[in-house]
Amino acid sequence: MEYLTYSEKIFRSATIESKNFLPEYSLVVEDEKGEIVAFFMVVFRPPFLFKNRRAVAVLKFFIVRRDWRQRGMGSRLLNLLVERIKTSDKKCFRMKFEVLCAMPDYWLPGLDPRHTEAFFFLRKHGFKRKGERINLTVDLEEFPADEPPSRIGAIEISRARKEDEAELVPLSFMPRMYQVTSWPAEVKMSFQNDPITSFIARDTRTNKIIGWATHSVSFPGTFGPTGVSKKYRGRGLGSALLKWCLWDLKQKGLKKVIIRWVNLNTTYFYLKSVNAHISELYWPMRRRI
Repeated sequence: MEYLTYSEKIFRSATIESKNFLPEYSLVVEDEKGEIVAFFMVVFRPPFLFKNRRAVAVLKFFIVRRDWRQRGMGSRLLNLLVERIKTSDKKCFRMKFEVLCAMPDYWLPGLDPRHTEAFFFLRKHGFKRKGERINLTVDLEEFPADEPPSRIGAIEISRARKEDEAELVPLSFMPRMYQVTSWPAEVKMSFQNDPITSFIARDTRTNKIIGWATHSVSFPGTFGPTGVSKKYRGRGLGSALLKWCLWDLKQKGLKKVIIRWVNLNTTYFYLKSVNAHISELYWPMRRRI
């Protein structure tokens, strides 16, 4: 695809190996030679509220090979998936139907508007743009090779260990708004990596975790989520945790890091901390079923 290239291993992990994969909501079309020319995949994620009573449908992947476009193939696949959603036990009143951003194991935080055909295809089927999201990029070749400091006053920074999972994953040291997002699930996914790709800040006086940063949740070279307990902010902990993640990725030989799904208010923090620059803009697209 234009603007998007990942390994087969990463693609498998996001599709047939994803815990959200449902074969009846993944459709392929083959030509007479048996080659796949179209692929549409819907998954379901819990909403931020009423998690036990509702679900959000997400069109996680949708692509038709260029020489097969303008034949109505995409519309037929999408309409078939919508009908399957309508008759499923996951259907709820005025169900949200979103595009691409299937947290926690998502690739993109919305539609890249450079995919102009995809934008108008979605518009034709009732999807509307809902705001804008930002991806930033950090050049690791310019990032210092020296290991960041592991201590700031009484705060110790280290790679999370398996025994830290039960304390870290609920994010109980963060406000409730963080706990009800997909962030706990994303942090949990980092414990499946070897080595674990979350770093924690622990107050040695209380022996409690008070901040963290995670990288490589969906695929190597991504940063986020991250956060620091409100009463510990302003001490440089967020920047230090970020730098530990970037340093870790630099050791793996990566050339750049993508900081995903950033809003304008935090963009300046990343610019100031690690010279991150805006690299991509994404449009959330949504409709109701």
